[in-house]
Amino acid sequence: MSGAGKRLAVIPMKDPRHAKTRLSFALSDGQRARLALGLFRATAARLREAADGLEAQVDLAVVTGSPVIRDVAAALGLRVIDDDGAGALSGAVETAARWAERRGYEALCVLPGDLADPDPAELARLLAFPIGGDAAVICPAKDLGTNALMVPLPCPFGFAYGPKSTVAHRRAAEAAGLRPVVMPLASLRVDIDTAADLHHLPAGHLGRRRLEGAQ
Repeated sequence: MSGAGKRLAVIPMKDPRHAKTRLSFALSDGQRARLALGLFRATAARLREAADGLEAQVDLAVVTGSPVIRDVAAALGLRVIDDDGAGALSGAVETAARWAERRGYEALCVLPGDLADPDPAELARLLAFPIGGDAAVICPAKDLGTNALMVPLPCPFGFAYGPKSTVAHRRAAEAAGLRPVVMPLASLRVDIDTAADLHHLPAGHLGRRRLEGAQ
């Protein structure tokens, strides 16, 4: 990535008290909040490890409206972007993209804060990909959601998070004249949404111990 402009990797986060609602039958409210915070911290740490090994500048940020997440992110050394009350993920990412563009970033990489076990080497491969101004990188989730998206700034298409958003983002990139690069990375395929996903957490993780203890 020698000679590339600076990039911003951003994690959108809601308040942990309202996170992981599909796990409500398996985990208590407090356990879900702790799980969300633990996954966020782990993802941020893996991102930091990946970014620190690259030649070019990659800054890390969170976009959120949660005071809890703002405090945690600040303690982790992440830049904090207010989501301006965005009610949905796509809106929060749009806010982050505008923030990054105003500050001179040439590319934005968006990753969820609930990845099960992201590999720093795979994150580094993603962050270092030479997109220039004519490509968009999409890392699909196991259900064809988007578990990582890297775009040039300004991004010439609207973000379309939701079911099968890998397909939606690929089509939107093509329609905007970009070259979509689908990059299947094994450790980015799984995010934690359901009880079945807890099996993908590293051994000894709180969420996995809770699930195994209930069986």
